[in-house]
Amino acid sequence: MIDRRTLLAAAGTTALLGWPAHAAKPASTKSSSIKVGSFKVTTFTDGHLSLPASMSAPKADAAARTAALKAAGQHGATVASPLNVTLIETGKDKILVDVGSGPRFMETAGKLVESLETAGIDPEKITKIIYTHAHPDHIWGTVNDFDELSFPNAAYYISEAEWNFWMAKDVLTKLPKENHGFAVGAQRNLKAVKAQLTTIKPGKELLPGINVLSTPGHTPGHISLEIGSDKEAIVVLGDALTHPVISFEHPNWQPANDQQPDKAVATRNQLLDKLATDNNRIIGYHLPVPGLGIVERQGTGFKFNQA
Repeated sequence: MIDRRTLLAAAGTTALLGWPAHAAKPASTKSSSIKVGSFKVTTFTDGHLSLPASMSAPKADAAARTAALKAAGQHGATVASPLNVTLIETGKDKILVDVGSGPRFMETAGKLVESLETAGIDPEKITKIIYTHAHPDHIWGTVNDFDELSFPNAAYYISEAEWNFWMAKDVLTKLPKENHGFAVGAQRNLKAVKAQLTTIKPGKELLPGINVLSTPGHTPGHISLEIGSDKEAIVVLGDALTHPVISFEHPNWQPANDQQPDKAVATRNQLLDKLATDNNRIIGYHLPVPGLGIVERQGTGFKFNQA
């Protein structure tokens, strides 16, 4: 296990990750809600990440990558990647899917609690949190500046494979050096909720109307959630599809942060085919705000249509 000295040295340094820390910009706290059967599904912003454009597909032809980014309205050497956090309300439950970046990752992120409070939602009233995976922008919002739980009364869920990967004693040997900070942060935040956390397996109904889908590759235990019924459902993707052009029109390209690139490619292709066939709506964590849209077939490929 990573020791306390390493933890304190690495916590929250974007330089450790090789990513630029840009000046903070005010986050829009506007939310967007839809009804899916008995569920109310709302997305809230956690701000955005500022990332080198090349990270979107570092092995792709540079001209083709630039064209794909331009088609998404992204120009220059740095792109802004939105952070859309989903809140599911059903009965007495208020369920967050991921918890944002918290205060230790990037100055442009970590706005979730502010967004919730602006909408009149008390973080202490969140009853459940489901992690899609343990990357910083999805899990580092578990604790605040004082290492207190941001959502102290929630029960927490993560896939068994994801837990086993990040909490393994040899996790650093499975990651490039520049991503060792990912493991430090994952362990810090998961250990903080260990007493309230349950590991789960995909392919099962976590709660009535909420099914866990296996979507590995971005991380070894990455999951997505299908909410509702076959006739009316929405799929919360996490990072299974991350870019409105590249993920849909070039699913074989490999983003820098896919930990298992070949498996992630297979997942994207299978998922795109299923989503286009089922015609269900999706919410993408990094898709254009509010992250909502549908997958359509385009020739032999796919395209994203924002709802």
